[in-house]
Amino acid sequence: MDRLVGSVPDVLAAHPPLDALRHWFTTLAAYVRLKHGLGDALNTAAAQEVVSATSASVTAAVGRLLDACERAGEVRPGLDPTDVIMLMSCLWRTPDNPDGAAQANRLLELAIDGFRP
Repeated sequence: MDRLVGSVPDVLAAHPPLDALRHWFTTLAAYVRLKHGLGDALNTAAAQEVVSATSASVTAAVGRLLDACERAGEVRPGLDPTDVIMLMSCLWRTPDNPDGAAQANRLLELAIDGFRP
C-alpha cells in the first residue's frame, strides 16, 4: 500500500490529472482484488486496525489527486477524499473476471461524471 500511495507524484507526472485519478483507483482496485478478497475482509472488525494504519496515507494520496484535478478544472471544488474513497470502494467489489472489469470501468466513469464541475 505504501508503494501505491507513494506512486501519486509519478502517476500525476505521467498522466493528465483526471486520467491519473482513473489510473490510480484502477490500480488500487486491482491490488485489493489480488489480495484474496481483501475488499470484503476490510469490513471485518479484525481488519479495522490495518485500515486505520493506512487510512491517513491513502486519504492524503486521494486528496492530492483530487487537488490536481480541481486545479485543472476537471472536478468540482471541495470533494472530500474520504467520500471519494467510500464511493470508489465499489471498484474492488466487482468480480475478478472480464465482466467484473467492464463493470468496474463503467462504475469508475459514473463516479467521475459525478465529480465534474
